[in-house]
Amino acid sequence: MIIKALGKEYNVKDITYKERRELHRLNAKAFWDGKVDPENYYDILEKVSEISGLGEKDFKGLSMVDVDQILQEVFTQYMGLSKNEDGD
Repeated sequence: MIIKALGKEYNVKDITYKERRELHRLNAKAFWDGKVDPENYYDILEKVSEISGLGEKDFKGLSMVDVDQILQEVFTQYMGLSKNEDGD
């Protein structure tokens, strides 16, 4: 699966149903009751990094903010939350 983020393409592993359910559970914990729990949010990003196969070599020279943006984009794609480029 190819993810585009910060003007670059990243080749990430496909996500399984079980992994997707786990991310969904983590997401619910991070955004429970209209509040953001930063600790749980970063658990999501760490799990996304683990599932995707992205790691230190992929993030060389990037700030932690950039790394978070990339992992957030991967999460968004994994969960089917982003719009298709053709607008659907």
